[in-house]
Amino acid sequence: MGSGRDIITITGATGFVGRHFVERLVSEKKYRVRCLVRHTSDVSWLRALDPDISFYYGDITQKLTLAAAFKGAWGVVNIAGYREFWSRDKGYFYALNEQGAKNVFEACVEAEVQKVVHVSTPLAYGVPDVIPFNEQTLAGPHPSDYARSKYLGDQIGWAMCDDQGLPLTIVHLAAVIGAGDDKETMEVKRAVDGKLPALIGADTTYTYVYVKDAADAIARALMKNDSVGRSYLIGNQRATTRDYFKMIGNIADVPVPRWNIAESLLWPLALGMDIVGRKTGRRPMMPLDVLKTTAAGSLLFDPSRGIGELGMSYTPLEIALAESVAEIRETCS
Repeated sequence: MGSGRDIITITGATGFVGRHFVERLVSEKKYRVRCLVRHTSDVSWLRALDPDISFYYGDITQKLTLAAAFKGAWGVVNIAGYREFWSRDKGYFYALNEQGAKNVFEACVEAEVQKVVHVSTPLAYGVPDVIPFNEQTLAGPHPSDYARSKYLGDQIGWAMCDDQGLPLTIVHLAAVIGAGDDKETMEVKRAVDGKLPALIGADTTYTYVYVKDAADAIARALMKNDSVGRSYLIGNQRATTRDYFKMIGNIADVPVPRWNIAESLLWPLALGMDIVGRKTGRRPMMPLDVLKTTAAGSLLFDPSRGIGELGMSYTPLEIALAESVAEIRETCS
């Protein structure tokens, strides 16, 4: 391995966004890539990607396991976290997204890392008073534990940036779409399988980003010389829930629901599903936090800083969904 290359340590490298980011970073050829992984992680895909990638075993919830992976690193990219809207134990959101982030930040300060890129979500802004919001907008109430836990992790980072000189940049990724997503949050597989009974919040608008564009944004933030102390809202592909599922239906040539159910009518059902889910450990078909997020209304932000400062351009949502649908069809065939 070339000794002159800067070392970048990546947490969450085996996840949906993480795998695409590692692929993006090794294409630069000027970095030595380290991946912090758990002992249970499947790293075969990453090993095949580049034989020079090194692996360190650890867990962001256990700070003492981070030191070896961070020692001598020029940069750390923290992608690890819990990207979901339900957990049997709500404390899991905060263990990973708040305390885990804090552990990473503290380990970076102790290792004298020169650049830290932390991956977050626009949902960390909650439901702000101003829509569309931008990077300077004050956060509003958070309708989900996912959103609040990510917000708290971000705030710890900014406090350490001010007080301890943590060289932090935060990248807030819109809803990420593309092949390789093993989570149920984006509902693509359920729509393709014809198991979507009805729409909820059909006229609510969200912002989406193709997974490779998300990976590119993280890389650009890492490589930008003057991005420390800056945050970036990433993604510009907007669609209502109705249009989102209509795209999936057209791509997969399957019917999708046309009628919408008001959130107020679903509260009792969602509460019941939540109780059952906590007893059985099975994710409800309609998590309560999804309903709360939908009821909060459209979440729109201004992506101009990422476009202007990082030079971002975006892939159409239809292309990202087509890739996702193709993978689902290939897996099921």
